[in-house]
Amino acid sequence: MDGETQQIVEAIDSEDARQILALASLESMSAHDLEEELEVSLTTVYRHTEELVDLDLLREETEIDPSGTQYSTFQTTIRRIAFTIHGGEFRVDLQYRDDMVDRFSRLWRALGDRPS
Repeated sequence: MDGETQQIVEAIDSEDARQILALASLESMSAHDLEEELEVSLTTVYRHTEELVDLDLLREETEIDPSGTQYSTFQTTIRRIAFTIHGGEFRVDLQYRDDMVDRFSRLWRALGDRPS
């Protein structure tokens, strides 16, 4: 198993990390929202979200509340994780979510690459 696969397997080994991915797949959630939903410490939420963001399993965005305070929200970037064993290798295949912004960005880049 390669290093990245090992990191993904270890990251989602925790029930809390899997629950973060599940909850953040429904809507963007702040660390405090996740803390309340999971009934775990904020430290635990931050530890898991940091690791999941580093592995591109979560996307972190900065929001600003009406009082001007900045905070992060998290949304799951993957739609599907599949584990396969083939040819003597253990693999993790990720299928990423394809939201409208991603599709528009690809279309815009494709249009910009066309010759005049």
